Amino acid sequence: MAIGFNILLIMIFLLFGSVFAATELALVSLRSSQIDRMEMQDARGARVAKIARDPNTFLSALQIGVTLSGFLSASFGESALAPYVVPLVCSWGVPKHVAGPLTTIFLTLIISYCSIVISELVPKRIAMQRSEQIARAVVPAVDIFSKICKPLIWLIGKNTNGFVRLLGFDPNEKESEVSDEELRVLVNSNKRLSQDERNILDDVFDASETIVAEVMRPRADVEFLDGSLSLEEAAAKIRELPYSRYPVIGKDFDDVIGFVHVRDLLDVRDPNAKTVADVTREGISLPGTSKLLPSLELLRKRGIHLAIVIDEYGGTDGIVTLEDMTEELVGDIRDEYDLPDETEQSNANKTTAFVNGVAKIDGGMTIEDFADITGIELEDGPYETVAGYFLAHTGSM
Repeated sequence: MAIGFNILLIMIFLLFGSVFAATELALVSLRSSQIDRMEMQDARGARVAKIARDPNTFLSALQIGVTLSGFLSASFGESALAPYVVPLVCSWGVPKHVAGPLTTIFLTLIISYCSIVISELVPKRIAMQRSEQIARAVVPAVDIFSKICKPLIWLIGKNTNGFVRLLGFDPNEKESEVSDEELRVLVNSNKRLSQDERNILDDVFDASETIVAEVMRPRADVEFLDGSLSLEEAAAKIRELPYSRYPVIGKDFDDVIGFVHVRDLLDVRDPNAKTVADVTREGISLPGTSKLLPSLELLRKRGIHLAIVIDEYGGTDGIVTLEDMTEELVGDIRDEYDLPDETEQSNANKTTAFVNGVAKIDGGMTIEDFADITGIELEDGPYETVAGYFLAHTGSM
């Protein structure tokens, strides 16, 4: 009966250790977003958040609990079970002066093994899967234990901070932010996301470094409307074109006064309007070096679908539309009036780029598309297109 009671006590010590170990990993595993959400849910969640935001206190308290449980299970277990095991070892013909140390080593190894499995690995494995639930379940007890051990925690905290400073680190520094690469890994390893969802998120990460000049339509490919054109002339012209919005110019291409929608030309509400300039809407200009995502948000907030892209001298470099920007995130968006050869020809080029070793390439093609089609990667530089590459290296075309 006595040996059974002693074994039960050892198991209780091991289980106490498992609670502390599981709580430690559960609190450490909580993400900032989880902590914020739990804090807003209820009083217990707020209690968890308070403790989780003070790692110096909860780590010290839990480490005290883990160490104390391990010490009690090992020391008590060896001293309580040795009197029953030593006679058994002696009965095998082992001298008593050898049986004592041998029993101590044997019991210590057995209890240590049980401690590793029961008090460390199993609870931590569970805590990794149920961190929030475990934190909610045990945090009141941990809070009470922390208050009981407060003097010891204070001493441990001071000593810990001292050693951290001695090693050249700041004890008050918070956890490092998650990098873009770590976010990519999290997204790509999340099995709950479909491949399409992962691709879109990857494009969003890529777009954070993309500038407007990389997605704009170059000036040479833009259909401009002269502001002095009569509404009848402009309406006749746009009937032959596939676009819904057009930039409007004044004296030259660098004098863009705004833009018009086809409805502005086909359904004129102002009886006094005679020319395109009379129905032109106010537009905005964006430097080509503007980041894509902030520019997309700017157009969205202002309800504008087209912006003029300007170069470093203030001249017109091209245009960018809300659709151009969105396509960087979700891929090509085609409607009923898109030119059929815009993407089909691009796909055809991928298999017919070279004929007898010679390739015909559009000078306005981006260097990224050029690499996809030909397999030749051009070096980066102050250009976005194949024509820009040749101009930069030869000075002429």
